[in-house]
Amino acid sequence: MGDVRTYTIRAEPLSAKAFEPFGQVIDEGDMQMELRGEEVFHLNVLSYDRRPLVCDHLNRHHRATQALVALGGRPTLVVVAPGEYDFATDAHLEHVRAFVCDGTAGINLALRTWHWGPYPLMDRVDLVNVQGKFFDTDNEVAYLERDLGVVVEVVL
Repeated sequence: MGDVRTYTIRAEPLSAKAFEPFGQVIDEGDMQMELRGEEVFHLNVLSYDRRPLVCDHLNRHHRATQALVALGGRPTLVVVAPGEYDFATDAHLEHVRAFVCDGTAGINLALRTWHWGPYPLMDRVDLVNVQGKFFDTDNEVAYLERDLGVVVEVVL
C-alpha cells in the first residue's frame, strides 16, 4: 500500500454521558460486567510506557467486557468506536472518538466496543485489567493502517 494517511481526532474529557455508547465510567456505584459462553474473568496488571498517540489498529471482544483502571491516579488516553462498524471502509473512521481519563476513574468497555489503549499521557502507567481469560481467542482486530492505509492521530 502507498503512503499512509492520517485521520486526526481531538480527545475529549472522560464523562459518563459522553462514554455511555462505549461502556461505563468506573468512578462510583455498581458496574455491569458481562461474560458470554464459557468465558471466565481474568484480572492482571498491564504496564505501558508512553508512546505517540497514533492508533494503527483497534481491538474488540465479543464474549467479555473489559475494565481498565489506572493505578496511582495516572492520566491515560483511550480511543474507542461503536461495535456496529467493522472498519472495512474509511467512512467508519468518523465514528472514532478519544477520551482523556484523568486518573480519577476507569472504564468498563461494553461488549464489541472497538478500543486502543488506554495508554499513558505521562511516562508510564500500570492498569488493573479485568477481562475474559480467553481473550486470545476473543480479540477481533481492525487493522487500520494495513487494510485502509490510515492511522488515527489523537490531538489533546
